[in-house]
Amino acid sequence: QTLRVEAIAAGVKPDVYDRIYAGLSPDCKQPGVYCSGGSQTSDAFASFRAKGLPESCFKVTQREFLRPGEYFPENSMRSLALRGQGLLKGWKATKPEILQAVLKIEAKYQIDHKLLLALWGRETNYGQFALTNNAVRALSSMAYAGAPARREWARKQSIAALKMVSGGYVSMEEFKSSYAGATGLTQILPAEYLERGVDGDGDGRIDIWESVPDALATTANILQNEGWQGAQKTWGQEVRLPKSGAGADCTLEGRPNRRTIREWTETEGIAKAKGSASSGGYAFDPQNPGYLVLPAGARGPAFLATDNFEVLRRYNTSDVYAVFIGLTANRIGCETEKGACAFERAWPVKSAADDFEFSVENLCRLQISLKARGFSDTTPDGLFGRATRVAIGKYQKSLQKKPDCYPTKAIYRELVEEGSVIETPRR
Repeated sequence: QTLRVEAIAAGVKPDVYDRIYAGLSPDCKQPGVYCSGGSQTSDAFASFRAKGLPESCFKVTQREFLRPGEYFPENSMRSLALRGQGLLKGWKATKPEILQAVLKIEAKYQIDHKLLLALWGRETNYGQFALTNNAVRALSSMAYAGAPARREWARKQSIAALKMVSGGYVSMEEFKSSYAGATGLTQILPAEYLERGVDGDGDGRIDIWESVPDALATTANILQNEGWQGAQKTWGQEVRLPKSGAGADCTLEGRPNRRTIREWTETEGIAKAKGSASSGGYAFDPQNPGYLVLPAGARGPAFLATDNFEVLRRYNTSDVYAVFIGLTANRIGCETEKGACAFERAWPVKSAADDFEFSVENLCRLQISLKARGFSDTTPDGLFGRATRVAIGKYQKSLQKKPDCYPTKAIYRELVEEGSVIETPRR
């Protein structure tokens, strides 16, 4: 009943609320929802507790956060790039009003239209993905029986979703979403729709489900309000780390180590990667700040990112997600039917030399040991993010080894199996 009071106070019509919840029950099969007696129970993390892992590592994990190279299947990236090109050509030939609207969005928000297309392609395969959840039910389920850390967020989004139905923006029956409640062509959250929704085609309504201009304009507005800087033009580009021991190494990854582009190239030995996909046709201003992004440490592609990269991460908090969007946008501009313009450097694949088993449990244990030894000051979370990569590199340097900031079975054995360092879980 507390939710009903809050929803009505926020503007949801009482009869709409009552009609929706009269026949609504939690979706106990939904990822991140743990119903007592359901297929996922409130004791779903019992195995984590039994193994002595901290609750900060209890989570439903998307693949963005595990083995990085698996996020970039070449066939998928090439298909999205060619499909994006095809849409632009098709609009020019048969639907010039859509192309004109998209180019106006680019001009207004100072965001490359190819980047907006890439985001649309990644989120719903240009509208081809079938969204199978209902946004109100998905968010209400998380607010009622989701992980405690996510319930308040889900509650806020639930009320926003109810306001969308109550306000006539979308019917309950047509309110399709991901299991996390994101909806529309570019996967907009309900609160974002209400706060940042834009009528991109000028027809008097904001239809992010069917109207490409509305969806892309809303997404551009969200990115701009998150801090997108039109003057920087780009998200970043692929670069080469110095081969010798002099200059930048992988422990300099991350925004805290920002330098001007000139400092990276002239002092730290960073060089631009070859290939037309590396920069999307945009030249870096040498006076602009940038920072290293190394999703696979020094073993995979390296990137020099602008502050706009961090804006893409806020859309989906993952380095590989932001890289995927940026590189797909670049490839929409340079891909051809005869050949791909892909990464200069390949991603590491599992082999005898790359034998670490990426899992939340293994990463969490590794993080605990790295923190206990003073190589990290962040809370273990079971995800392969920047802090973990840098901590691994610092550990490697402490052994007088050239760092690559990438986990191996040997490192895991040294730090975890032989070290036997673990925190007592918070209960």
